[in-house]
Amino acid sequence: MTAEPPEVVKARNDNSHGTNFVDSPEPIYGTQFLPRKFKVAVTVPTDNSVDLLTNDIGVVVVSDENGEPQGFNIYVGGGMGRTHRMEATFARLAEPIGYVPKEDILYAVKAIVVTQREHGRRDDRKYSRMKYLISSWGIEKFRDVVEQYYGKKFEPSRELPEWEFKSYLGWHEQGDGAWFCGLHVDSGRVGGIMKKTLREVIEKYKIDVRITPNQNIVLCDIKTEWKRPITTVLAQAGLLQPEFVDPLNQTAMACPAFPLCPLAITEAERGIPSILKRVRAMFEKVGLDYDESVVIRVTGCPNGCARPYMAELGLVGDGPNSYQVWLGGTPNLTQIARSFMDKVKVHDLEKVCEPLFYHWKLERQTKESFGEYTTRMGFEKLKELIDTYKGVSQ
Repeated sequence: MTAEPPEVVKARNDNSHGTNFVDSPEPIYGTQFLPRKFKVAVTVPTDNSVDLLTNDIGVVVVSDENGEPQGFNIYVGGGMGRTHRMEATFARLAEPIGYVPKEDILYAVKAIVVTQREHGRRDDRKYSRMKYLISSWGIEKFRDVVEQYYGKKFEPSRELPEWEFKSYLGWHEQGDGAWFCGLHVDSGRVGGIMKKTLREVIEKYKIDVRITPNQNIVLCDIKTEWKRPITTVLAQAGLLQPEFVDPLNQTAMACPAFPLCPLAITEAERGIPSILKRVRAMFEKVGLDYDESVVIRVTGCPNGCARPYMAELGLVGDGPNSYQVWLGGTPNLTQIARSFMDKVKVHDLEKVCEPLFYHWKLERQTKESFGEYTTRMGFEKLKELIDTYKGVSQ
C-alpha cells in the first residue's frame, strides 16, 4: 500500500475544534462506524455523470480561467432509500452548503462527517442517513454546526453552469495523447465471452479500468495504434460503440433484485430488457424518433439502488410483478421524481405509459424532456389523459 499524503494525515489528526477521539487509531470514527453508508461524489462543473445530488456529500471543483483548481462547492444531504407506506422515509436531493478554498477541503468534509457522527440518528437505522438530520434541522442550522467543527464560515457557493449527464461512451481523447473508451454494459452485468474478452484486452495492453456510476466500464490510457484492434475485438464480444446501442439503453439502469437480493419484491435487472423493448415499441407506435430517449430506472424494492427517484420514468417494485411509477426527474439528474401511481402490474405498462408518450410528443414545448413535460402538466391532468386515451390518432 502507498502511504497517505501528509496533508491527509494532518487533516485527520487535527483536533483543534474537538472533532477527534484522542489516542484512537481511528480518530474520526472511534470504535463505531456510522450506521449507514456515507456516499461522497467528486466532479467538475457541467459533469453530472456521478448523480451528484444523490450523495451525502457532493464536491464540485471550481477552477479559475486557466483551469487551475481554486476551491470547491459542497452539497450535502442527498440519499435515495425509502420504505413503502412509511411517509417519514423519503428520497432527497443534496443541497448547497457553500464554498471552501482548496486547502480546506479535507477539514470541511471532516466537519460534515463529524456533525453526522455526533447528531445523526443512532437508535433507528431507517433514519440514520444524513439526509434525515438535515431535513429535521434545516440547512442553516446544519451549516452552523458544521462551521463549529470546521472552525470557519463557508463562503457563498460559486456560480456554476448548467449540469449535463455525460455518459462517456465511445472513444474520447484523454488530454495527454492517449485515449479512453467507454463501453455500455446492460445493468453492469459482464459474463461469458464479454468477460473473457475484456480480461484479455486489459491484460494484453495493460490498460487502466474505471467503473462508472451508470454501470458502465471505461478503458483508459489507450494508445492511438491500439484503437482499431481493440474496437474490433470488443465488438465481436458484444461490447458495442454507442451508435449501435439503443438510446433508451444508454441511460437506463436496474438493480440486481431477483434472484440475488434478499430485499427484492419483484424483478429489475432480469425484467428491464423487455421493459425497454416495450418502451421502444411504444415510441415507434406514437411516432417518437429513434434518437429520442427517456431516462428509465427500475428497482426491485424501494431502497432505490438504481436511483429510480431521479429518473424521468422510475419503476419501483411494490409487489409481485408490480411497480410504483415515479415521474418527473430530468435528463441532467437535477430534479427529484414524485410517486405517480401504485401497484401497476408489469403487463399494464402500456396502459399507463403509451398515453403519456403520445401526449408528450403532441404537446411538448421546444426541447422539453419527458420529465419536464410530466411536471408541467401535473399528475391530475396526466391521469385524465390516461383515462381518456383512445389510441394513436391516424
